[in-house]
Amino acid sequence: MRDAKDIVAMVIDHGQFLPVAQKLGEQIKKCYYWSPAERSLKLIQEGVIGDGFESYERVDKDKSFWDYEDEVDLWVFPDIGFSGEQRKLIRDGKSVWGSRGGDVLESDRGKFLKSLSAMGMEVPPHKKIKGLTNLRLFLKDEEDKYIKISDWRGNFETFHWTNWGECEGELDNYAVEFGPTKEHIMFYVFDPIDTEIEDGMDTYYVDGFPNIVLHGMECKDKSYIGCMTEWDKIPEQVRETSELFAPALAAYDYRGFFATEVRILPDKYYFIDTTNRAPSPPHQLQTELWGNYADIIWQGANGNCIDPDPTAQFGVQALLSCSRNSKEWAAFKIPDSIKSNVKCGFCCEIDGRLVFPPHQLETMCGYLTATGDTIQKAISNLQDCVKELPAGMKCEDKSIAELLKELQAAEEKGIEFSDQKIPEPATVINE
Repeated sequence: MRDAKDIVAMVIDHGQFLPVAQKLGEQIKKCYYWSPAERSLKLIQEGVIGDGFESYERVDKDKSFWDYEDEVDLWVFPDIGFSGEQRKLIRDGKSVWGSRGGDVLESDRGKFLKSLSAMGMEVPPHKKIKGLTNLRLFLKDEEDKYIKISDWRGNFETFHWTNWGECEGELDNYAVEFGPTKEHIMFYVFDPIDTEIEDGMDTYYVDGFPNIVLHGMECKDKSYIGCMTEWDKIPEQVRETSELFAPALAAYDYRGFFATEVRILPDKYYFIDTTNRAPSPPHQLQTELWGNYADIIWQGANGNCIDPDPTAQFGVQALLSCSRNSKEWAAFKIPDSIKSNVKCGFCCEIDGRLVFPPHQLETMCGYLTATGDTIQKAISNLQDCVKELPAGMKCEDKSIAELLKELQAAEEKGIEFSDQKIPEPATVINE
């Protein structure tokens, strides 16, 4: 089997996972990147995604990734979707890194819940309700619920229902959003899980898990702290979640990124969400913490689960944003000194500037990352990078203080993050 440095890869993505292609391009012979921009009336803001970066080649807009089938050795699918294409490539004897159909475990809420039950795992208390009218009737006298749906996450993310008086208007918004299909939508209404501890691991599955994984916590949509941790040192609840769920992955001949979100109570735990793609966060950190990134993917696509070679023990990342709306472009000159720390999707590079076309994410740009052999050093390195960000780009680094508090609270309840003492938030963040 050839070394990863001698192969040609194709990354197929919707635009979010440009850092995957960038890192592969640094470590292999050649990397191509393809993102769909196919419609009868093309939009330039879609067509330029991924353009202009030096480490890989963006597939020409007039070509399909299938045009490169004879040249490409490794096919990489960091996102959900494209399961049919993955199965076709596998039938043709190609090396494929991806969920291989296992993406349905993330996109189909009902199938995920049934899989939990089939694996003998705790199923979060919930009700399954079809149609918006029935949802209205159920929620009329209910308080403190979490509403999710399957498949159409572009239309609907998890919504916290507090009570009728505060949230009735949201149901009207759903009626507009779903139009005539509103009575055909399946809603999943979950009871709150009374715990402050949400833990998880961010790794990959190739007929099993590696012996070292990234174990971390997220401040939702703001920041993340992770530790490269040996398997047997992962908190039991988190480790057991992946072990019990593994047969569900194996059923799809799964070979790709995988991450978990686990809510932990004193006497039980719930696997609340599976990520059957590169997690965001912290796939951005994985590109820097796994020194043998390309080897992991190349070997994994061929059925060999190798361990990551950590470049540091800890990593942190914080959201980058700018002031714009969904119809505005934004452009920034990123200093060379922090280019490897800035990890962004849905963008391109033009004349040395990082350019963000209009997008539904509006203000979000990506993440700023940093690593270190102590938590404090990783955070300090991140703050040094913040000082070099261009004007107009903002970093949510202050939210790391909340993460440190969560880590301290978890350790007080026996959920250990690492063998290092968690720094006091005030010592690393100027609040």
